[in-house]
Amino acid sequence: MTLTCPFTRPAEPAAPGQCPVTDAFQPFDPEYLADAYKVFNGLRDETRVAYAPNYDTYLITHFDDMVKILKDRETFAASNATTPFRPIAPEAQAILSTGFPRNPVFSSADGPRHTMARSVATKVLTRRRWASVQPTIRAFVEDKIDALMQKERSNLATDLIFPTTALGGFTLIGFPLEDSDKLLGWCGNRVMLTYGDLPVEQQVEAAQNLVDFWNYVRDFVRMRAENPADDITSDMIAEARASNGVVTIEDVDNMIYSIALASHETTANAMMNGLSRLFADRDAWNQLKADPSLIEGAVEELLRLDSANVTHRRLVTRDTEIGGYKLPKGASVIMLLGAGNHDPEHFPEPEKLDITRKNAIEHLSFGKHWHFCMGAPLARFEYNLVLSRLLERAPEMVLVEDEHPTYAPIILIRARNALWVHPNGAPKAA
Repeated sequence: MTLTCPFTRPAEPAAPGQCPVTDAFQPFDPEYLADAYKVFNGLRDETRVAYAPNYDTYLITHFDDMVKILKDRETFAASNATTPFRPIAPEAQAILSTGFPRNPVFSSADGPRHTMARSVATKVLTRRRWASVQPTIRAFVEDKIDALMQKERSNLATDLIFPTTALGGFTLIGFPLEDSDKLLGWCGNRVMLTYGDLPVEQQVEAAQNLVDFWNYVRDFVRMRAENPADDITSDMIAEARASNGVVTIEDVDNMIYSIALASHETTANAMMNGLSRLFADRDAWNQLKADPSLIEGAVEELLRLDSANVTHRRLVTRDTEIGGYKLPKGASVIMLLGAGNHDPEHFPEPEKLDITRKNAIEHLSFGKHWHFCMGAPLARFEYNLVLSRLLERAPEMVLVEDEHPTYAPIILIRARNALWVHPNGAPKAA
């Protein structure tokens, strides 16, 4: 039997035959941020689909239903994927209107435009290109670990993880590495403005940073058009010139802008979340120390257990059905990827960190099918590299006991604010 869901904000709980109405989805609430998986698991155990009237959206909680949505781009459009979750204040919108001509290319594009962008990216993101940045990243990681091993306490976020993923992405693009700190600040502000909950004053600052970031990318692309180098920006410009107008220089602006964010932000947060879980599980840590051949599988399990991307949005383009419930055309859908990655119907004992889990690689953390993350090879390389070098160089690393982790108020990403560790083991009591 197919049931129905409401499409307007109901004053009362759903009537019989309608999907449940919930107020449990509060993505900016401190309790949710502290333990989003408690919310995800509770909703998934209750229903496959729930209506959240506070955001006028439908929550999808089961793994199989999310895979179905991700495969059906005709019914579930990506056009709302990067729409600001909260309304942007007029003061911030006025700044964006002065110079932020974004046009969807990857995560929020559909149809021919998405196909064009994926085609260009597929041609330039070759095995040779991925391999070309690996020596630089390896050397950088060694230097960063040398430095952090001299400390009694280290914040891995700033001392290792974010600098590493930024280096990988920006080297791939060709950005000057001396601009990394500035670019990282701009990228973080963009995430908060799009997926966060900022007061007006911070929205204004973030909007100005986005315009500055956009101008930087546009100017860099124009510079590479005149002075090509061995990077993907130059490769994309070459593809545009050979396309007979199908791909424009403005398309390259948009693709490089998108990659500049996607190449590091989610990878860094996934590492922080996963490594914190691993440091807390000394049996798993010691198992990896004893058998490094398990590292690759462990990375996939950590990506499943506590990834960065825990939600993703879609827009229903026609009346349809998912999880036994009818959804109307025009409805907004949020896939709770974190709930899917912990779905016991697909991952037995989902709360357990099992570094030998056979199907861990089937996680949703890189998406599926049409919108599968094209940067997954780089993300996996960086994650495997950092973990393997920490196991070898810092085998006694532990979490700082008195740390109380906090998370940024971002709906899309589970973003830990810091990851404090003792690189050489817990200090001896005085």
